[in-house]
Amino acid sequence: MPRVLFQIVPTLRPAGAERVVLHLLQYHDRSKYQPVCICLGEPTGSHYERAVEELGVPLHFLGKKQKATLAMMQRLDALFQQYRPTVVHMHMRGLTYAYPLLLKHRTPVRVYTVHNLAWYDRGTRLQKLVATLAFRYRIGRVVPVAIAERVRDSIQQVFGYANAPLIPNGIAVDEFLLPAEVRLRWRRKEGIPDEALVMVHVGRFTLQKNHEMLIRAFAKLRLPASACLLLVGEGELQAQTEQLVRELGVADRVRFLGVRADIPELLNASDIFVLPSRWEGNPMSVMEAMAAGLPVVATAVGGVPELVQDGTTGLLVPNEDTEALAQALQRLVDNPDLRATMGNHARRVAQKRFDARVMTCAYEALYESILASK
Repeated sequence: MPRVLFQIVPTLRPAGAERVVLHLLQYHDRSKYQPVCICLGEPTGSHYERAVEELGVPLHFLGKKQKATLAMMQRLDALFQQYRPTVVHMHMRGLTYAYPLLLKHRTPVRVYTVHNLAWYDRGTRLQKLVATLAFRYRIGRVVPVAIAERVRDSIQQVFGYANAPLIPNGIAVDEFLLPAEVRLRWRRKEGIPDEALVMVHVGRFTLQKNHEMLIRAFAKLRLPASACLLLVGEGELQAQTEQLVRELGVADRVRFLGVRADIPELLNASDIFVLPSRWEGNPMSVMEAMAAGLPVVATAVGGVPELVQDGTTGLLVPNEDTEALAQALQRLVDNPDLRATMGNHARRVAQKRFDARVMTCAYEALYESILASK
């Protein structure tokens, strides 16, 4: 009889941690585990939600808005009573609300993926309190999982929790290995010339992703006439970014594409991937770009240097250094052969290291080891 496994996440809006959950739901061994997906919030209508439903995985929404309510906690408690999960795997704020119910229902396996550096992962005062109880004082024996060596180090520095399990994120590598004709078809559909040089950034418009640095660096570049920058995502700083694009006179070269369901096609139609983040855990957007055969230009923050080998699969620059970012981008703009060489190396690395099946097997091995220890 398969064991019930809860995957608890705030929402299924398209983003990195949510993509990890989606891949886990897709690749869990159904002969061993019966996955159930629980979202703290309300349905968003995203294509991630539709994908979960198409997998045949039960999907529940607790209706959380700005703050948790007693009714929301009662709904979560009822799901614990209904399914009696053997494994509860939590992501982001999922830990905060599942934590008391793990203790109440004596759930055997309790796992929490730390999706960012521990300083940034803690969030609100309540989240910090729960994380401190769970990891510094080990109350409830919740196992934190690091997605990169730098994240593991931060868990030890913040909570004194040494040697947390390390399971890097994974992606559906095969989805990004597309035939050459997809590139031209996508470009023509979007009105981008076949010969245009296309840079792309995928990420929410937030302080973390540092769109301001990207736009200022882009404005410094000497570019071919048809070159453009694609910005994929949405967020609270989008309007501010759009204003900066207008102020710097590059509005005719920068396209705001919003949230997209065609990321594999979009990446395959691009030439350079750029990620100037102020901090990161183990960004899946970088893995996906590498799987699509793109050279990556990124800030050397968090787990990024564990993904991108500087000078081989991309170029790394110091955090908050606009001039260095512009120089790295200009180097790739001016050297198509270097772009191709780095992109080919990146694709080979992705195929070898980033497969989501490997990630899923590692998590299932962790669940089994925790059960065996009990």
